[in-house]
Amino acid sequence: MRLFAAIAAFCLWALPLQADEKVERLMQALQIEEIIDILRDEGSALGQELQENFLSDNGGPVFLEQVDRIYAADKMHEHVELVFEETLTDSQLDRAILFFESDLGQTIVSLEISARVALSDDAIEDMAEEAYKKGDRESQLYRLVDEYIEVNNLVDENVQNAISADYSFFRGLNLGVGIDDVELLAQILSQKDSVTEETRTWLYSFFLLAYQPLNDAQMRENIAFSRTDTGRAINDALFESFDRMFDSIYFQLGQAVAQVLKGSDL
Repeated sequence: MRLFAAIAAFCLWALPLQADEKVERLMQALQIEEIIDILRDEGSALGQELQENFLSDNGGPVFLEQVDRIYAADKMHEHVELVFEETLTDSQLDRAILFFESDLGQTIVSLEISARVALSDDAIEDMAEEAYKKGDRESQLYRLVDEYIEVNNLVDENVQNAISADYSFFRGLNLGVGIDDVELLAQILSQKDSVTEETRTWLYSFFLLAYQPLNDAQMRENIAFSRTDTGRAINDALFESFDRMFDSIYFQLGQAVAQVLKGSDL
């Protein structure tokens, strides 16, 4: 029995990682579970905001419980996992794992998560925005953050995802007010300039806060990875997975809000 177990263990060790195992390993390196926890906390705050400002507290605890179910961690995890499996090649997974499991990769991921948590505090977010708006555009940190944001096309990608999520929310809300999808999208797109400015401010505030502890060499290595085929593929996969995730979540949020509004009209 012990011999069989030893042979089985050796065989498992000797076999190369399967694609799904590589995906899970990359997701662990990217600390996706920690990111999902943060998004769930932000979802709870959004639910409370909808409850107070959109529903005049008519939803009650039932609505907030529904929001919690909509932000289901297992479903959010599945969105990322599925897109990674669909879009990333074995070689891209290998190179991404190598980078994100490195000391620098783990430092970058941890700094981004810490900054995201910090910005959940309104006072810290205001301070970060003020630091960005009044900061020195000629500083090395600003130049490198600016390059990183440009290389990864973060402003446009985030704006596109935000518009898509808003569109999904109002489609879910659909209260029979006679607005078709084309008109709805046109109304949302009319706000694109303001969404872009808000997104730009948030991104620069976030990365200037998150990457402050990195030195120039570390920032340049991070940017260099972003320029590679693997870096671009990871960036695309993350945006695609979170786009799908939030389209689904916001559509369900719209439906949940509509149910409360319809109930309050009875």
